Amino acid sequence: MKRKTVPILRRQKSYCLKYRTPEGKQKWESFKTEWEAQERRLEILEQFKDEAYVEPKTVAFKDFAEKWIEQRLSIRGSTASAYASVIKQHLIPYFGKTKLAQIRPATVQRFVSSSLKKELSPKTVRNATILLRTMLASPKGFSAIQQGLIRYNPTAGVELPTQEHREVLLITVKQAWKLINAASEFGRAAHGLVYLGAHTGMRRGEVLAVSFSDVDWEQKELLVSKGLSKFRTKEKLRRRRWRLGPTKSRKSRRRIGLDDEVIKVLRTLRDSAPDPDGFIFCKPDGHPFDPDYFDELFDKIRRKVELPDVRFHDLRHFFASMLIAQGESAKYVSDQLGHSSVQVTFDIYDHLFPTARQDAARKFQQAMLIGSKKLVAEGDSEGHTGEGTGNPTERIN
Repeated sequence: MKRKTVPILRRQKSYCLKYRTPEGKQKWESFKTEWEAQERRLEILEQFKDEAYVEPKTVAFKDFAEKWIEQRLSIRGSTASAYASVIKQHLIPYFGKTKLAQIRPATVQRFVSSSLKKELSPKTVRNATILLRTMLASPKGFSAIQQGLIRYNPTAGVELPTQEHREVLLITVKQAWKLINAASEFGRAAHGLVYLGAHTGMRRGEVLAVSFSDVDWEQKELLVSKGLSKFRTKEKLRRRRWRLGPTKSRKSRRRIGLDDEVIKVLRTLRDSAPDPDGFIFCKPDGHPFDPDYFDELFDKIRRKVELPDVRFHDLRHFFASMLIAQGESAKYVSDQLGHSSVQVTFDIYDHLFPTARQDAARKFQQAMLIGSKKLVAEGDSEGHTGEGTGNPTERIN
């Protein structure tokens, strides 16, 4: 059998492969770099050797990406909106016209390098590349590999920038009260929103979706079971809308403990509400506030107290820091915030836990000393000296 050849040819600014398929059909494939062409050449030769050649599909990344985001059924509206934004702003501008079969590891690595040169943050570049990997090679979710559009994962082995460790912005108790007091000047609803944000740590979409019926007035607890999230529309003037749906994740569904002052604020809001079982924060028609409108309102509040860098989400961090400062366990903090795991809590607030760990070690030491003294006392009462109990690490022969 005649050995097939796959030469690399230089044509203007590109590198091309010219070969014939097992069926005798002549093929041309072009690449931006010689490295990419060489990678593809080796792959084709390997396929010829194993008699497993598959003709590459001529689907452009842009066409694939648009269908991919439309066919994802398992992701919530806010996640789909975030994915669509990354695809539109970062992936399509770079890979848009590129055929899927021509996306090689070198192509993806060049995307990472060029993105960093544009001074995009390492986090943004990582998120975009990880999403690209999901789109092309995920074992679920209608990926390119699943559809048979490509044969292997072209993001495998790509080096990503080091993840930045960014400590959260922690506001003080004084700053929290400044925000709460300033909010009262913008109406009862604004005051209630900021007050609840600081005292419950709820996310913006959660606090705007909460109803009076979610409050357990006897047990003094608040059930977080729903949230507002963005979803894509086909409207030309407004491509994103907000709708009521489940919480961010299954673990986000939770019960938050309320103190007497929070209960008092909620009762005041209910007394003036058009529907005592409806949304706590709503428009005259009974629908919840639009989060975009609330962002504008909170922007006015924070600027009034000269805290322009503070976001509503920072009240969530404030709530977490207060729980940690008063000695609550990481598990309790995680449950109250609705984190997917305790590890997430540690990843975000690890720098706040050293004091808690020191306190725990101190309490452990005190308990051990008390136990040691009791043992010595019991030994004395039985006629023993209690020798050897002073150094637990002493070797026993």
